Amino acid sequence: AILSFLLVVVETMSGPRVQDSAGSLFAVGDAPITGSQTPVPPAADKDGTVFISLATFRDGKRCADTIKSIFDNASEPDKVVIGLIEENAMDDDFCLDVYCKNAAGVKSIEKKQIRADMIKIMTAEGREKCPRIDQVRQVSVFNVAAKGPNDARSLGRKVLGNEEYCMQIDSHTAFTKDWDKIAKLQWKMVQNEFAVLSTVPAAKAEQSEYESWTGSKSREVPRSCHVKFGENGLPDFPSPADAKAMDLEKPLLAHAWSAAFSFAKCHLEETTPYDPFIPYLMGAEQFARYARLWTRGYDVYTPTRNIVYHDYIPNPDGHGMQEWMRQRRKRIRDESMDRVMAILEQKDDAAIQHNSGIYGLGKRRSLAQLEKYVGIDLARKTGNGADCGSKQWVPYDTSISPIENMFSKPTDLDPQPEFPLRTETVFYHETEQPPGIPELEIPDGAVAPKQQQLQEKSSSLRTGEVVAPPSSGPPTVLLFVLWVFGLIVWCMVFVNTNSGGSKKPRRRRKGGTSSKDM
Repeated sequence: AILSFLLVVVETMSGPRVQDSAGSLFAVGDAPITGSQTPVPPAADKDGTVFISLATFRDGKRCADTIKSIFDNASEPDKVVIGLIEENAMDDDFCLDVYCKNAAGVKSIEKKQIRADMIKIMTAEGREKCPRIDQVRQVSVFNVAAKGPNDARSLGRKVLGNEEYCMQIDSHTAFTKDWDKIAKLQWKMVQNEFAVLSTVPAAKAEQSEYESWTGSKSREVPRSCHVKFGENGLPDFPSPADAKAMDLEKPLLAHAWSAAFSFAKCHLEETTPYDPFIPYLMGAEQFARYARLWTRGYDVYTPTRNIVYHDYIPNPDGHGMQEWMRQRRKRIRDESMDRVMAILEQKDDAAIQHNSGIYGLGKRRSLAQLEKYVGIDLARKTGNGADCGSKQWVPYDTSISPIENMFSKPTDLDPQPEFPLRTETVFYHETEQPPGIPELEIPDGAVAPKQQQLQEKSSSLRTGEVVAPPSSGPPTVLLFVLWVFGLIVWCMVFVNTNSGGSKKPRRRRKGGTSSKDM
């Protein structure tokens, strides 16, 4: 204990710094902001509510512990809402059911065996006695329909309400005491409305080492430093983190984002929603989402202290990605990777750019600026040459909305995500308009019929007028005439044929004769 204390004292004397896995030290300080532009200051406080996106795949026991840790360690638990996206088999331990049993000795569900291969799941009586169960909104998916964590997290917006802050975690996470108070204070310290607190969480097994004042890691926070390219050619951040920040006095600007811990204003989910069109990916989607949020004006910061801890031990029940990432789905997974490459402008294929408007890059910053900021070359698949310590904040034109898309005219099939419970949006209302009308090559002064129909439909949508869609089929009168004609032909062929043939002999009455007897 004395040695650990002396180590803490020595590190304190060294001041704020970052050390990577190779032992290289990077100085930490406020990098000067060029020009007069600064980050957009935070908007006025609202109600301080926090929405936590919690996706879980057949991990009910650890998920239940995560929910308990959330509520038990919150300074204001009444202001916390959990969006639970659970992918389970019928006979699995369900997250809320385990939580309710552990917390209050009650069930949240009842399972009734209908037949050998079918279980009926019903709401249990007395589930209202389960503490804070009304603060958990749930989306349930059968495990056989699971498409990976990215797809599951995209379902979280179905239960996102009007909460002010949004946090994203994994289903096996432990929280520090007063985590909500700490996260809000940390977020406000950087004075940036578009700030995102994120880092690869420290290991849950080492929580005491980080939180005890005599612990060997009491003044450390994990920090991602180097971006690496995988065999698939996509950049990703290492996990666990390959560096550590020490003795930070305020959150430090970073060039990495982690799906295992992210905390920001909820308008991030409006402007940079999870892309549901890249199923069966894990890890490869992280850099793509970071590129999307960064080009839309968001900045990631490493917090000064650990807010959550991650359980890196595999699922004790043996479930995991091997169940949904199967070889027969390789073709779909390859298509998802191609889509990520297209979003990062490393593949030019219109067929994989469907719905890439809001799910693509923004216009506040360019991809070239991102490459320079992170210190990588996407085309050559090389990097990372960026300083892991202090970062230079990259300014942008604030007149450009974070909802404006780099792919302004994508081939959209379903252009906008839906937020059924979010009635008080910040930026989403700006997108409630039909996609751009494609330009056609027509003579000067002339308007193509199809183009005119699109223009009329677009105009009616903007004014609120209800207009029936243009008919592309034959007129109703013509269809009726053809039907009558077909009926007449049918009658001539079948009815007249039967009436013109020889009649069947009538059966002989008792005591009479028939033509067969003659």
